Amino acid sequence: MEGSYVQTSRSQLIRMRRIFLAGVASLLHLLLCWIAYAMGFMTLGLFGMLVLSLVVVGSSLMFLGLTWFNLNLRFHDPSLTIAQMLWAIALVFASSYFADKLRPVFLMMVLLVLMFGAFRLQLAGFVKVGLFTIACYISLILLLLAGDSRIELRLELINAMEFLLLLVGVSLLGLDMSRLRRKLQERNRDLRQALERIQQLAITDELTGLYNRRFAHELMDQQKALADRGNYDFVLCLLDIDFFKEVNDRHGHAVGDAVLRQMARLLQTQVRDIDFIARYGGEEFLLLLSRTDEMGAVHMLDRLRQALSETVWEGCEDLRLTVSGGLSRYQPKEDWEHTLLRVDEALYRAKNNGRDQVVLL
Repeated sequence: MEGSYVQTSRSQLIRMRRIFLAGVASLLHLLLCWIAYAMGFMTLGLFGMLVLSLVVVGSSLMFLGLTWFNLNLRFHDPSLTIAQMLWAIALVFASSYFADKLRPVFLMMVLLVLMFGAFRLQLAGFVKVGLFTIACYISLILLLLAGDSRIELRLELINAMEFLLLLVGVSLLGLDMSRLRRKLQERNRDLRQALERIQQLAITDELTGLYNRRFAHELMDQQKALADRGNYDFVLCLLDIDFFKEVNDRHGHAVGDAVLRQMARLLQTQVRDIDFIARYGGEEFLLLLSRTDEMGAVHMLDRLRQALSETVWEGCEDLRLTVSGGLSRYQPKEDWEHTLLRVDEALYRAKNNGRDQVVLL
């Protein structure tokens, strides 16, 4: 849940940045409009320029607000890419209507808008945006013909053909960039999954799925650091399956492996979520019991021994197994290796005393 929330927040930040950059581009286009107005190239009056400014600034703030308050997540496309592109293209054509001789220059802004979606849109998206752009261009020409302004149809035809070629070229380039982006995302995802798999294999025992010996040492380093800060106890316990060699000799190694896997699952049902289990070697299992004392560990091991006596082992229903164990609590400031030596000594005594028991040191 927490990882999903972090991922969502990161995605929202990326969208916010993209929308902010799109807003900056719109403001720069608005600045160009004001420069053209100041130099006498805009047929729009002061009031019209103020309305255009209000529309541009207001729409930019609207898109930012939708993302800031997470309202964009309600839409099918949370990035709002197509919505921003269509709105920006409409504004460009609206301002171009009043740009007189600078109209071809203003229309080049459409190409920048198309590049904005180069890494986001697929073919269907580019077709939709392209058709909308052509519709806007035709509407612009019809409005100019219907108005008082005089336009030279031959020149407009050449401009339209040039614009169409540029539109198709930029769209094709955007599609290629989008395809490369998707391939890169797929490879990154495969690489991330491979790295996660490698990391998992590096810390787990292949047979049982428990932590391995090497990672158990890292866990003990972490637990020692926590305990040395104060008000934190942990207990180490080393368990050994009694006479496990006879299981392999009498029933075969396949049954022995199945027993180890079932033992691992049984151990996982007996410990808490804050505890750690590792296969320490062969038929030995290391339990790292966090935030507990010796008595708490003894009670847990008593439950485990009771569960063992009631267990029906897969592939060998007549099999009855017991465990010997040694445990010791970590003493502040000592090396965990010293704790582990006491645990190993306790296990040795449990075996010498007849097995099927736990010794505390």
